[in-house]
Amino acid sequence: MNFFRNLLLIFLIGLVCASCAKKENYPDVPVITYNNFAAYYTGSSDVIDSSILTINFTDGNGDIGYPSQETNVTSDLYVLPLIYYYRTKSYGPWIINNDTDVFPYNIPYITPVGNDKELSGLIKINTEHLLQEITDFFIADTGLYDTADPNRLEFKVWMYDRAGNKSNVLLTPVLHTLPE
Repeated sequence: MNFFRNLLLIFLIGLVCASCAKKENYPDVPVITYNNFAAYYTGSSDVIDSSILTINFTDGNGDIGYPSQETNVTSDLYVLPLIYYYRTKSYGPWIINNDTDVFPYNIPYITPVGNDKELSGLIKINTEHLLQEITDFFIADTGLYDTADPNRLEFKVWMYDRAGNKSNVLLTPVLHTLPE
């Protein structure tokens, strides 16, 4: 009899402890932070096969992405590349910051089922085509800048939830697309 009473007591203590576990409370406006950038190469170490920018995100009400069957939805994730270049008559790197060269993406519908809608996770962005467009731009117009370095860049990233709340604007650290 004491065995079952002790077992019940241990179970109740465990239940009380589990119910006291702190639940994360994220804001309803999405928050993003930098996680990682990885470039993958084919054969030689100077030809990028693919590249992935990974960001962390949180959202308190879970209204991220649109169902795939919805049409005419606006993009909800944006990536702006910032490319370093050098001029011979000035000091230090300058950054090309052309806000018209924003690359839009669509996040799939990921709202959880149930009452607890808070989300946290990773978003992996395929940036291969983006890097190819940057490289093609510099090859097409080599006279534009004295020395451009499309292999050294930063990204500005931001997103919107379905309610139209804009996240913070994330500025990644300086990224190198070629091995150092």
